[in-house]
Amino acid sequence: MPLELKITKAYPNDLATDCWRGLVIDDHAEFDLYLRGPVWERVTDAAFEKEFSADLDALATTGMASDTLSALLDATVEPLDWEIGEAMAECLLTDEHGAVWPWNENRDRKTPKASLPGADIVGFLGSGPDTVFLFGEVKTSSDKDNPPGVMAGRGGLAHQIDLLANHKDAQHTLLKWLYARCTTAELMAMFKVAAAKYLSSGGKDFAVVGVLLRDTPAHRDDLRTRGTAIDDGTGSPRMRLDAWYTPRPIADWLSIAKVSPA
Repeated sequence: MPLELKITKAYPNDLATDCWRGLVIDDHAEFDLYLRGPVWERVTDAAFEKEFSADLDALATTGMASDTLSALLDATVEPLDWEIGEAMAECLLTDEHGAVWPWNENRDRKTPKASLPGADIVGFLGSGPDTVFLFGEVKTSSDKDNPPGVMAGRGGLAHQIDLLANHKDAQHTLLKWLYARCTTAELMAMFKVAAAKYLSSGGKDFAVVGVLLRDTPAHRDDLRTRGTAIDDGTGSPRMRLDAWYTPRPIADWLSIAKVSPA
């Protein structure tokens, strides 16, 4: 599906460079609809929640059971800004690059407000014989500095994507996690193609993406230092770094997303 947002490439100016980019989402109304539609469905795991509710509803055969079910389903925790950011990154990568996400990490929580360790996003890129693993990290920031603080340090985006690209222990854990969640024949077929490419390449044929989500004016210094290091696109694994500049304050994303689309 094509990207359903009006976007402008802010940087770099070199049209041949695609490994790192700053992209501006131009239209406020379109962005609001995007938040209320695919992003909200992803961050709330809407299809899974609907199925879960329907199965429990079929078991609620008394008034007390129905009341208990209503109380249970109402006991939800609203998503945080960074959770909306991760869902948005997944939606953008699906729309622009056809990324496939076999699982929603909300299902792995054992407490309502858990922040799960490991890569933020895990799935597949490409199709058929071109399918590869896709591992990614996402940061959301209103920091006025360029680059923002979330780019730096051991917990920063630059270091985290390097970890995914170079550490076999991290890759080992992610492959096992993904294997266990490929619950259909189609997803398992994708896993096997990606795994064969990974193994035959000596563990180098896969993709890593870093996504920075901002509500500030676009500035090339947000990505320039790390982006120029992957600028030639010849490295292994395949790496890319994208900054998306959104037209609404991050603090308003939740209130906008919760409004049901007309």
